[in-house]
Amino acid sequence: MINPIIPSGGYDAFVPHLHLQTTADLPENAEIPEILAELVEVLAAQPSFESPSIKAYHSLRANWVVGAGHPPGFAHLTVAILEGRPGEVRQAIGQVLMECLRRHFAGSLDAGEVAITLEVREMNRETYLR
Repeated sequence: MINPIIPSGGYDAFVPHLHLQTTADLPENAEIPEILAELVEVLAAQPSFESPSIKAYHSLRANWVVGAGHPPGFAHLTVAILEGRPGEVRQAIGQVLMECLRRHFAGSLDAGEVAITLEVREMNRETYLR
């Protein structure tokens, strides 16, 4: 069945979303616009993504607590894409974006001041609305 709401370009015309969250203590927060721009560029270079469809945004965490022994700060990227891509493709997306984050947060990583995490989530085609 053809869904009249979905554009002729396919589902990816509406997605993906890149949501970067960082703690306020990280000096790299001064470079967030550049980090977001590179994340978009890196993802756009992957098969089945086009730059105009990618949305990247940031949330600064002013209040946070981490467990004992954890670096004091964190950077977490949530990558939300529509379901259907094979696991290997999702893993490859995560790897190239993680490499980008590690480059940008290298100073805080080397100082033991940040933990970087990333999750690739699949959005359900039936419940992703626009």
